[in-house]
Amino acid sequence: MQRIALVGLPGCGKSTVGALLAQRLGFSFEDIDDCVETYSGWHPRRWIEEKGLSTFRAVEALMVAAETQREDSPRVLATGGGVVETAENLQRLPLWRCIWLDAPDEELLRRCQQGNRPLLDGHDPPRLMARLRQQRQIHFRELCGDPVETDRISPSEVVDAIVRRLEEVD
Repeated sequence: MQRIALVGLPGCGKSTVGALLAQRLGFSFEDIDDCVETYSGWHPRRWIEEKGLSTFRAVEALMVAAETQREDSPRVLATGGGVVETAENLQRLPLWRCIWLDAPDEELLRRCQQGNRPLLDGHDPPRLMARLRQQRQIHFRELCGDPVETDRISPSEVVDAIVRRLEEVD
């Protein structure tokens, strides 16, 4: 497989693990949030705050489309946590080998820096995370099957688990 996309809730480790996985495999690495910022000059938080979540999702979908059309090198893509909320992305992601990273909500919230996750800003972050899980996990499971659990192990051990999973398929 030449294209691997990491999906999962905020804080699951997509960016950290993605960079390590790409390095291990000798692939290039792209983070969709970084692509959005490089392309537009706006951080995803700014898109959401100034233009709204639906506009950010449209820009995110454009970035996923551009990455899907690229055929220049094998790569690992760290998606945004809500990438599965857009119909266009749900059509494109099956063209990737998708890996779902997950951890218990309490761990995800611990990893998320306060103020950097606009969809978790509010009076009850545990309730907000539970709602995101409820909305998204069906899509994660359809794309990926079972998750790779990222709690209680290091990012390099998560990479080991992903590589084992990739070898099982090949």
